Amino acid sequence: MPTSRLCPVPSLLRLLGFALAIVALALAVWIGRRGGNRSLVLPLVVSGIGLLVVVLFPDGIRFIQGVIGLGGEPAGGIITTLMIALGFAYLLLFYVLAKSERQTQRLGRLIRALSAAQLEVEDMVPRRGGILVVVPAWNEAESLPAVIAAIPGEIHGLRTQVLVVDDASRDATRRVALDAGARVVTQPVNAGQGAALQTGYLVAERVGVDIVVTMDADGQHDPAQIERLVRPIVRDEADFVVGSRREGDYDREAGAGGAARDAGITVLTKLINLLGGTSVSDAANGFRAIRANRLAEIAFTEDQFHNPELLIGAARSGLRIAEVPITVRRRVAGKSKKGGTLRYGLGFLRVVIRTWLR
Repeated sequence: MPTSRLCPVPSLLRLLGFALAIVALALAVWIGRRGGNRSLVLPLVVSGIGLLVVVLFPDGIRFIQGVIGLGGEPAGGIITTLMIALGFAYLLLFYVLAKSERQTQRLGRLIRALSAAQLEVEDMVPRRGGILVVVPAWNEAESLPAVIAAIPGEIHGLRTQVLVVDDASRDATRRVALDAGARVVTQPVNAGQGAALQTGYLVAERVGVDIVVTMDADGQHDPAQIERLVRPIVRDEADFVVGSRREGDYDREAGAGGAARDAGITVLTKLINLLGGTSVSDAANGFRAIRANRLAEIAFTEDQFHNPELLIGAARSGLRIAEVPITVRRRVAGKSKKGGTLRYGLGFLRVVIRTWLR
């Protein structure tokens, strides 16, 4: 009579695996009953069951070992088990990262809602209609006064108001912005430029402005050129207008990274045009204008590297996209808040791919 493949005296390795499986399952039950972090329950249950299967049914491992061509190898069983464990670990990692990202997005929405509510609490809600110029700022106390002072009070017959989104600055950004006559909301934590802009968009939707213009706080964008961005929207020729330094003028050494970053932006812009069906020449420029009542059609999730998400999202939502020449100058004061050229490029590419796959 053929003997069972189950060994009556398990090896030390199998005993260890069996013990770990029992611990994982017991821990999952304990967490579930105590109401702890329930996101850990599923990984623990799957891990425990997986270990039990490997320990109690080694024939399954032998079958997989033969399929992948390791049947005759002395250490084939161990290698096969490690490969399965590695694949399972990757699945668990993706699961945990997805859960973490969802929690981060919920927290981000809460932060933006609390920040936007400051206008209502402090009775600073601007008049409905007109143009809202949103200026995200993080430690830009030196450059902000000159930027705010140069923003025209009226453009194409529409009254302009300035909203500075203070991204938890450690300097006097909030005070100097208020002294310069801008509306200010302060985020409780430093969440990134993309998150600050999303707060600005939320305020724009709540107060019912006609057009939202976004520009940097460091003085690189010329406030006098806001008129160029707004004109196509006022004339009903576009819904979203992007400023282009390539069509206009810019200092190649204006930003961190210089020529290397400039070349990277060129490549990434071509990629966005290919994947998003757009035809812009400068996808990384934050100087732009959008019709406020179309903002709700675009899904915003990125706290950093928000430009590709906005551009691809606008194209998918059917917004008419136009491009106008603008000038990018050297920053007035301080240092660039952008990371190194490689980090910036990889982050930008990540958002392009994620937005395209969404």
